[in-house]
Amino acid sequence: MASRFDLVGVRAVTVHAVVEDWGDPGSVARALRAATEKVRAVARVLREALDVEPWSLRVTLPPAPLGGGEAARVVSEAVRALGGLPGDVAYSLLHLDAGSASPEDFLSVLGLGGNVYGSAYTPVATEAAAELLYRVAAAGPGVAERFAVAVPSPVETPYFPVGSSGGPSAGVSAALLYPRLLEGRNLYAAFDDLADAAAELEDALLQAGDELGLEYRGLDLSLSPWMDESSARIVEQAAGGSICGLGAAGAVAELEELIGDTCLDLECTGFNQVMLPVAEDNVLKERVREGCLTVQRLLHLSASCAAGVDMAPVPASEWTPEQARRLLADLAAAARLKSRPLAARLIAVDRAPGETVELPRFGETPVARLH
Repeated sequence: MASRFDLVGVRAVTVHAVVEDWGDPGSVARALRAATEKVRAVARVLREALDVEPWSLRVTLPPAPLGGGEAARVVSEAVRALGGLPGDVAYSLLHLDAGSASPEDFLSVLGLGGNVYGSAYTPVATEAAAELLYRVAAAGPGVAERFAVAVPSPVETPYFPVGSSGGPSAGVSAALLYPRLLEGRNLYAAFDDLADAAAELEDALLQAGDELGLEYRGLDLSLSPWMDESSARIVEQAAGGSICGLGAAGAVAELEELIGDTCLDLECTGFNQVMLPVAEDNVLKERVREGCLTVQRLLHLSASCAAGVDMAPVPASEWTPEQARRLLADLAAAARLKSRPLAARLIAVDRAPGETVELPRFGETPVARLH
């Protein structure tokens, strides 16, 4: 018998941890240890209830109510107290107001392991936020893809790097991978099927929450890709043409309306938008190679649709603090216009536009022109 999850994957299950005392590295360590045990237990519930294996298990901390240097120190000491972090779980550990943090704060925490993530948040394009985006992007492959700047505020979502925790108690959320469900189909019928699968997942997560003492935070139903399972292909299917051409913004807006309608009968959290991360989508990679898809084009899409500028390698020779500030200014304007959270994650590399760079986990990825 066919399962609803034959064409729908559970992309991520995230436990949103609570820290009782940010002044005590031991308290942070206990929160991480408990959340790690619980996210593994949630995965067991999903296997038993739905016969589904989550792609990624994740733990995230709330924004730290400390200055950047002190927060980075506490998090680093907590990880050392644990003897390091296990490799089967991803951790988003440092979320800070951009005005209180330095690039060194984030780079030191990202250096704790290849499964460690972090984000800054800012409502406007400040020099501090631009410096963070510029400097961490300039750290290059292996580091830059694990950091993002969110506007205008922290986002409680299962998606990393920006996913953080909110609320007084620990919680659980999840994200789905479903481009295959939509490909070649009537979108309204396909989203009806998505709603059915999401409802089953929601029931299982509520069960897990009851058993484990986790508040159910919801699903992020963003349309996100993984290589051949392409969000861009669905956009082009809906538009009847290239994502670089006329009609693409309208197609993304239509998809986001369908996502919003699906969320009406579910508990949703996070972005719930169309995600277009260049390094994670083979159609987007091809459009960058063709030269039609630029960072500026992705920003234009973000103004009316899409969740920001994500996983885009850019030429280090053109990447400057001023370019980072302008990008954040456009992104902040789009976030205000949409009243939705957006984020930027870029990777500066020593390549020219159109050349490729090898990114850990993401393979050969073409370098995008800024404009």
